[in-house]
Formats: sequence, structure tokens, C-alpha cells
Amino acid sequence: MSSPSCAALLAIVACMLLQAFGLSLHWRAESGHACLQQHKQDLVCLVWTQAVETSTRAG
Repeated sequence: MSSPSCAALLAIVACMLLQAFGLSLHWRAESGHACLQQHKQDLVCLVWTQAVETSTRAG
């Protein structure tokens, strides 16, 4: 099985499991967090800081 096919299959299985348990995943990349929710209540949240790339000057 190719890598894209395997990734697609994993995504489908993950979605099926989330629905089976009444869960939903809310991904907010612009604000830097994702939450696993059940009945619109946050169960688990993951928060990250977004790195800002800067160029360095030689000198």
C-alpha cells in the first residue's frame, strides 16, 4: 500500500472512530490550537506556538 493510500485509510478510520464515540475534532490553525469535543464541550485541547521565521544578515 502506498504512503498516500495508507494516510487516507488512517484518516477515514480516525473519522469513523470519532463519530462512533460522538466526538469531534476542532482544528484552529490560525489561533494555534486543536480541541477534541463531545457534545460541544472541550475534552482535550492541544495548544502550540507558531514559529516566525526571520532571515539573518551576514555582517
